[in-house]
Amino acid sequence: MITARQNDILSLIAATIFADNRVFAAEVDAFIKSTKQLNTLNGMTPKFTEAGLLAWYETHKDDIRQKISTPYFKDWYYNLLEKLSDLKGKETLLDIMYKISLADGSIHVDERALITLAKRYWNIK
Repeated sequence: MITARQNDILSLIAATIFADNRVFAAEVDAFIKSTKQLNTLNGMTPKFTEAGLLAWYETHKDDIRQKISTPYFKDWYYNLLEKLSDLKGKETLLDIMYKISLADGSIHVDERALITLAKRYWNIK
């Protein structure tokens, strides 16, 4: 069972998939493969599996897609960033978001904006 904190982490990362209003299989694949990196973070339990990540994605994709498309998107996004502000390994999250952005061959301006907002909010250069 995924914890509430892990749900916040996965929601933040998955937002990258939907940022440009296009979903490519390569992005979903990058989400599943890259997010397993989080298993190395201290205290990350339960550990993510590919099957568990795919199930999480299928369950939450419509909700995240809807949140991305509302005028209140930034409120939701900043709330996630605040909840995760004490997380060690935020650079790993940003790296995963970057990998997802690149998965379709180019980084869309909206994907870059999500990463930039997170970096600024967390004071990461």
